Amino acid sequence: MTSDSGKPMRLYYFAPFDILRSRTNQISDVRFCEGFRQNGFEVKMITPYVYRKDNLDKKRVLDYYGIEDGFSVRYLPTFFLKDISGVFNMALVVALSFLYFLPVLLRHTFKRQEVLVISRSALILYPQLWLKKILKSRIKTVVWVHEVKKHKTYSYVYRHADFILGTNSAITGDIEKLYGVEAGKTGITLNPVSERQLKEELSREEARRKIGISQQPLVVYTGKLFIGQLEARYLLEAARQLPSYTFLFTGGKPEVVEYYKSWCYDNEVGNVLFTGYLHDYRELKNYQYAADILVSYYTEKEHDLRYNLPQKIVEYMLTKNPIVTPEFEATRDVLNAENAIFVEPENIASLVSGIRKAWEDREHAQQLAQRAYSDSRHYSFKQVIATLINPIFNCPKRTTST
Repeated sequence: MTSDSGKPMRLYYFAPFDILRSRTNQISDVRFCEGFRQNGFEVKMITPYVYRKDNLDKKRVLDYYGIEDGFSVRYLPTFFLKDISGVFNMALVVALSFLYFLPVLLRHTFKRQEVLVISRSALILYPQLWLKKILKSRIKTVVWVHEVKKHKTYSYVYRHADFILGTNSAITGDIEKLYGVEAGKTGITLNPVSERQLKEELSREEARRKIGISQQPLVVYTGKLFIGQLEARYLLEAARQLPSYTFLFTGGKPEVVEYYKSWCYDNEVGNVLFTGYLHDYRELKNYQYAADILVSYYTEKEHDLRYNLPQKIVEYMLTKNPIVTPEFEATRDVLNAENAIFVEPENIASLVSGIRKAWEDREHAQQLAQRAYSDSRHYSFKQVIATLINPIFNCPKRTTST
């Protein structure tokens, strides 16, 4: 895609997390960048480097994410030896990102080329927006919001960014209402999948051969697994009440898996399997496609129920397997009573009943699953971003001075 000047449109994406270990946020960021690349943009992702012994191969990192249309990745030098956390470490990422942004700003301020700077981190964008405002640069700054935060830094970014992307309509609606942002300056991305995922379908039988599991019914949860996770405890209690069902959890560091295995042993729950952390994210789909029932049962303790749209939801929808989950504000853009089995949140009896319903009323469950699959065919980053390019570049200029 080219701008009015005939030059290719360009995206600089500033990631607050390193991508050499594949996890939820990193996967979403990489897919997001590929979506712009597939719409004709020159894309450069700027990401901090973390020095781990078990990093993904830097030269092949995009392959591990299942990326078909590659883009440039620039690693910011740091002294980090483990995951980025804490005020000081985040401040360093913000500073390094700003130093990288300076020549980008100076190079493109007066050029007739459409340039986007995007980040999910308002902290990274805050100093960039401040300097861009002083220089009156033509670069367009877009914040990709996954959760609305009420803080003066975030308020400044919401008010001064050229465009706001949110993963669901609750986010964009709240920003419009709370910060006076016009509806024409917001857009919804959802939390889509890649084009490759739309094409790589897998039968349940083939998936089960790959993972070596034949038990039925198989209830699968994919996602984060950590000690003290309320979602995991609800699912384990459901497993205790459904001894003829096999429950499978992906994810979890070795000490986390041992903790939950000990819990199962102490509570005489023998129908639970754990894979541990999957270093190759591409293996995750084998477990999702192998399932008879897919569950997502996160709670208010772990996530903001209004804003958190789990990445796995659209992945679940692609499998043609029934989904059991509570009805939350954050997921209403993609899930409804016609494509999912809704259960009450934090209610073990309702969760168990929903899982039973998915297995015992298979005809109805399959109708829901087929509808979810049909809906998911429209939820790739390439398709979603194609609908957002014109609104981003043609939105009215900001009039706020605060």
